[in-house]
Amino acid sequence: MATFAIKDLSFTYPEREQPALSNVSFKVEYGEFVVVCGQTGCGKSTLLRNLKTVLAPHGKREGEILFYDRPIETISDREQASRIGYVLQNPDNQIVTDKVWHELAFGLESLGYDTKVIRLRVAEMANFFGIQSWFMRDVSQLSGGQKQTLNLASVMAMQPDVLILDEPTAQLDPIAATDFLETVKKINREIGTTIIITEHRLEDVFPMADRVILMDKGKILANDVPGKVGKILAGVNHPMLLAMPSPMQVYENLAQQKVLAGKNEEVGAENSPVTVREGRTWLTDVFAGKQMSRLRVEDPRESKTQKEPLIQLKDVWFRYSKDDVDVIKGLSMQVEKGQLYCIVGGNGSGKTTALSIIGGTRKPYRGKVLINGEKLTKQRDGRIHTDLAILPQNPQTLFV
Repeated sequence: MATFAIKDLSFTYPEREQPALSNVSFKVEYGEFVVVCGQTGCGKSTLLRNLKTVLAPHGKREGEILFYDRPIETISDREQASRIGYVLQNPDNQIVTDKVWHELAFGLESLGYDTKVIRLRVAEMANFFGIQSWFMRDVSQLSGGQKQTLNLASVMAMQPDVLILDEPTAQLDPIAATDFLETVKKINREIGTTIIITEHRLEDVFPMADRVILMDKGKILANDVPGKVGKILAGVNHPMLLAMPSPMQVYENLAQQKVLAGKNEEVGAENSPVTVREGRTWLTDVFAGKQMSRLRVEDPRESKTQKEPLIQLKDVWFRYSKDDVDVIKGLSMQVEKGQLYCIVGGNGSGKTTALSIIGGTRKPYRGKVLINGEKLTKQRDGRIHTDLAILPQNPQTLFV
């Protein structure tokens, strides 16, 4: 029996002529790991939100959604809350309490479980997710990755049949995102929970997936195992091929250039390689016995001449309050005109704080910030607003 059976589902938002979903049909079997992907605006989130009535957007819906052969609208909110787990994109939008232990117990308390069961489930989830060390901490002290893991643990405490995740790593750094997705994989493999996930880190989730549903303009373009999705995209020259895992892109591009001509085409011919390991195996076989010339790649930095510094930070220190620890500690950096400069690091490492200091929205208590050789504190005439532009992570902060 399928966990979900979607039959000719169409959905149109109010005051919109173009449907967000158009005649979507597919099944999700028990224990499957299904990845739903596609370009922004293709209907991924709309589809997932329709799978749980309390989250379903307002609009006109046609078609049928069956959960274990029962129409979704006939299933009570209480049963859906316990059997259909849902993790949102923004970690802060799902947290409702101030303590980690209380957040783990909140869903069970809302469903009316007795204290003994709640304590058992909370302890079980804390151990499974390895969060015992911050069990008594305030939620406000957690990083983005920790908050999302807490959301996941809180949902899993209710032991759902299916776990739906709508781009859960969108606001996580690469390390936190990888750890989170590995935990989702562990839930699927060890507990057997059905997984339906929309995700833009396809390099990470494709190797985990049993099946991939690729959407385009509200319709399903592909519904197959990961290795066959690349062939479908290449066959119609779809731009989403550029978002596929690197081994898949290499395979399809070489195949299109007829590199395989005259070679045993059984090697990887059925499915595109999804992982680097599969890609290396395929390439080794394809080019076996062929003399390959070594390519020399020029370092673009070698040809660059020294340019005038545009942004300079000299021994900058910053803390959010007098009693807090330093978030920025002796930061010194220089960005030249025309340079692409990347600031990377884990959640809570100070990336956003550093940018806010450069932009003038936060002031360091020690050190200098220079823009075009002039101290930031001296630019009182609004010139900073013409010299600098900042695009924040959450676009809603720009709307007035």
